[in-house]
Amino acid sequence: MNITVPHAPFRRRLSNGLFVNIFPQPDYRHTFVSWSVPYGSIHDIDAAGTAHFLEHMMFYNSDKQDIKALFHAEGASTSALTRYDVTTYQLACTGNLISSLELLMSTLATPYFTREDVERERAAIHQELAMYEDQPTWLALQQMLLMMYGAGHPIVKDVAGTTESVDAVTIEGLTAAYNTHYQTSRMAVSVVGPVNPSEIMELLETYPADVQQKAFHAPFSQPAQNQEGNDNYREIHYGLPVPLVRFGFRAGSPPTRLEDQAALMIGLEALLGETSTFFADCVSSGLLGNGTEWDHYYRQDFAFSNACGYSVAPYELYHKVAEQCRRVTVESFSLDNLEHARMKWMSSYYADMDSLKKRCMHISEYEVIGLNYMQLGECAMALTDEEVRVQLKRMANPEDLQMSVVR
Repeated sequence: MNITVPHAPFRRRLSNGLFVNIFPQPDYRHTFVSWSVPYGSIHDIDAAGTAHFLEHMMFYNSDKQDIKALFHAEGASTSALTRYDVTTYQLACTGNLISSLELLMSTLATPYFTREDVERERAAIHQELAMYEDQPTWLALQQMLLMMYGAGHPIVKDVAGTTESVDAVTIEGLTAAYNTHYQTSRMAVSVVGPVNPSEIMELLETYPADVQQKAFHAPFSQPAQNQEGNDNYREIHYGLPVPLVRFGFRAGSPPTRLEDQAALMIGLEALLGETSTFFADCVSSGLLGNGTEWDHYYRQDFAFSNACGYSVAPYELYHKVAEQCRRVTVESFSLDNLEHARMKWMSSYYADMDSLKKRCMHISEYEVIGLNYMQLGECAMALTDEEVRVQLKRMANPEDLQMSVVR
């Protein structure tokens, strides 16, 4: 099976340094653009949440006009998302694409910070943080990351920072972050829709190149796993009628090759996911609720896989998962449902490819870390059973299993 798109993509690095992927889809009625910057929360060593704060501030301009209203007037809408290691700006357009893209480029190339606007966004982010603290899934994630990485790793702080760190953000800090991280030569843009690739590339060529060589972060040196102690199971009491569980593994050596990433995602699905007999047994016994899906985040600075769901007996589930993982260490171990797991993963991959928004986002975010998302499906189909087992043995170690519970 080959992953195909109706028209061949244009993949270029422009003279100004931008990485560009363009997918002409003449039968579509709207266009989607994703613009990724390799700057996220783990890079904020001094003031946690600066990357997220900067994302908010990029939607202000010197004309004091509402940026979102300007996009709407062109028949477009825009949004943005800050993750651990990347910030992505998104544009959906059914109207004037060229003028909308010009507006997005101007927004990203000419930041405008005033004390009044900074204070306005500071209040909004405080409200955002308060909302997160009321979400059991967020609490479980933060606790699990603390267990995996220890307090010394920046990933354990929320992407939006803390109340104290948000209060510490200044115009000077925002300016320094922009000048350091928003480098044209490290950005990636993907465009999908009824577009003329030459016209789009010509426009993107006008985005200003880096004026000078700017500093950028070195890969974060990961501390020893779980510096907080050796306990791999923790609970938070929150008054839930049914406990929420989040469990998973940290990769000691981040899988930076697409082949290894695909092997882990498919292998964990086959071992513990919905296609496995293990999962069916857990659901029938009430140990795990239906709809529990695995999520994966593999980067050079950090890598982990985890699942989140509900369980009537979390501690029993923890031991059952660990027991299942011990099977991986047995030489005769085989994954009888591997092809089923592969097809389930491929179905999800195809669904993301069919979504302009998701396809654009994945492609631009993979591009800034030097990987081609379009090749991931081919890697998944070419995997052998042995390659999957090798990666599972490296990651799905029962001694490294972490489970965070919110009761």
